[in-house]
Amino acid sequence: MITVYGRPGCAISQMIRRWLDRRRIPYRYVDVDSNPEVRQRLAWLTGGRVRSPTVVIDGEVLVQPTIQELEWALRRSRLGRSA
Repeated sequence: MITVYGRPGCAISQMIRRWLDRRRIPYRYVDVDSNPEVRQRLAWLTGGRVRSPTVVIDGEVLVQPTIQELEWALRRSRLGRSA
């Protein structure tokens, strides 16, 4: 499972979503601005600061990842074996 935690106005969040869409990789998008509980969880996951985007791939947390970092994480995950 891939979850992208982002903000609507965040260019990096939108770039990652478009990249996943072009590759037909399913993901769940969560708007952190509209959900305070999510912000609290992300602060816990990332050591205190909420950064957009934060991507969770099969349990691995990536904070403001590059496309190359996403590719590496997908290859390491069980999702990458089928994507």
